[in-house]
Amino acid sequence: VLGRNGSDYSAAVLAACLRAGCCEIWTDVDGVYTCDPRQVPDARLLKSMSYQEAMELSYFGAKVLHPRTITPIAQFQIPCLIKNTGNPQAPGTLIGASSDDDNLPVKGISNLNNMAMFSVSGPGMKGMIGMAARVFAAMSRAGISVVLITQSSSEYSISFCVPQSDC
Repeated sequence: VLGRNGSDYSAAVLAACLRAGCCEIWTDVDGVYTCDPRQVPDARLLKSMSYQEAMELSYFGAKVLHPRTITPIAQFQIPCLIKNTGNPQAPGTLIGASSDDDNLPVKGISNLNNMAMFSVSGPGMKGMIGMAARVFAAMSRAGISVVLITQSSSEYSISFCVPQSDC
């Protein structure tokens, strides 16, 4: 019912209900990497990361965690250790309120497949109050869920991603 990594979410909910000292998630990888190690051979294992970082990476394509896993443990400040069942001596990744890897200029890179990006742009958009609201209201009326939004600092464009299946 919960799909890929649904047991992660179940473990997190149980840890929150029990106010556990730590939630351990055992999986088939050594922890959370800076990017997908199957696609990037130089990917580095992260020793630690914050709840927010883990949530963002999982929502935007990192497959090591179910996207809903972080919410219940973050709510009760329960650390979460990601370990590998096939390599238990590996250090894993500790997810908590803060991170020891904060000095990294980039913590992680993820990707989303099967997405379509749309850009609405033009000089007539600058200073146009309510333009973004009109764009996203139209998407909502069409029943299309917007996954990602970005706007240029010049206010000349808004770009957003939607699942290709909604196109």
